[in-house]
Amino acid sequence: MSALIFYFYKLAIVPLAYLLLQLLRPFLQGKLREMIEDKNKGFYKIKKAGSEADIAQARPFWIHAASGEIEYARPVIRELKKQHPNIPVLVTYSSPSAKKILESLHDVDVWCALPWDLDFQMQNFIKRWNPRVLLFSRTDVWPVLVSVTRKMGIPSALFSATFADNSSRLKGITRHLTRYSLNHLSEIHCVSAEDIQNLDTLGLKVPMLVSGDTRFDQVFHRLENPKALKNQLIPSPEDFVFIAGSTWGEDELVLLPALEKMKGIYMRVILAPHETTPAHLEHLENQMKALGLSYVRYSQTEEWPAGSILLVDQVGILAELYTWADIAFIGGSFKKQVHSVMEALAAGLPVMVGPHHRNNREALFYQKKNYSSGMIVQVVHSSADIAVLLQRMKKQQEQIPHIKEEIRSEIGKNRNSTQRVLSAIEKVIY
Repeated sequence: MSALIFYFYKLAIVPLAYLLLQLLRPFLQGKLREMIEDKNKGFYKIKKAGSEADIAQARPFWIHAASGEIEYARPVIRELKKQHPNIPVLVTYSSPSAKKILESLHDVDVWCALPWDLDFQMQNFIKRWNPRVLLFSRTDVWPVLVSVTRKMGIPSALFSATFADNSSRLKGITRHLTRYSLNHLSEIHCVSAEDIQNLDTLGLKVPMLVSGDTRFDQVFHRLENPKALKNQLIPSPEDFVFIAGSTWGEDELVLLPALEKMKGIYMRVILAPHETTPAHLEHLENQMKALGLSYVRYSQTEEWPAGSILLVDQVGILAELYTWADIAFIGGSFKKQVHSVMEALAAGLPVMVGPHHRNNREALFYQKKNYSSGMIVQVVHSSADIAVLLQRMKKQQEQIPHIKEEIRSEIGKNRNSTQRVLSAIEKVIY
């Protein structure tokens, strides 16, 4: 059955989708059109000295990361370069959203748009670059691609893989295509034993191992190599600091009334919205004014007055700002999907999330884990819930250094998944 579904996908679905997208391309805009054009022209960029022929002769490590999955690939790329400095690293992407990140990664030698999932295009791509191994980051295992790599003798593996029991990839017709694709890999490195249990329902023949989540290694690397912040704004050790990170408008409608309730209690607040457009920042400032909340913008101030919210209007520094705080709220969780809780947890913070958090493994897992005074991740449903938790933490302020150390110790158990993945894969590389 799985083979039948694969051939239907290969011979009917992909060609029809390809033709349809070519017909629609003149009428499309944005990332979708950019994706189509990148694939059509075989877009690639060589970042380091050397020609296409030089890279092919050296047989590069090939890593595929669809888009945001590049965050899981970063520590793998860094470690590969550390262990094998003379072997190039080639990275392919599906979404053009990954291009900005790839441009900034100095350990990547060449990055390319992944070809259409058509047999002849994948064969030509592999002949052109001559990779020694293909590593999939997190997801995006394309059926024709893995079929071709198997035929051409290219070992392949999936790392940081996670499969929830309600995943659409494990249900219906998609289940058969998932089984076919994964069975063409050399190895699967899962985040947890639960993922392997869920995959067992597919009856896979490929070796599966629990190796952990490589993104934790990236988070720890970031904390150990922080970006510079404004030293003059650093809170004192006596301050109680609450940070709300990656917030959307829906989150702010709940957060700001909670902060209004807390006006009589001294604490410092950092508000880092996901959108830092002039329009959104102005709207947010108007909301705060209406509630009698004072604020200063991070980029425009040299001091942080007591009682003022520090409004972060600069992107790329949230991970570092978490290290200033004592408790965090993670945005997206009153909208549709919570953003990553990893950075806040790695900084040792108890975390609050709203009701929309089931997309995030860590938000679910660490609700089941406690520190000495409560759950590491706690769900809030209202402004009142947020205010209650802030008041509770404020009363425990003297214990906060110990609480943060407890949480850092617990989260630290996730270190070194990159080494576990590469140690296992090493035997199939050569």
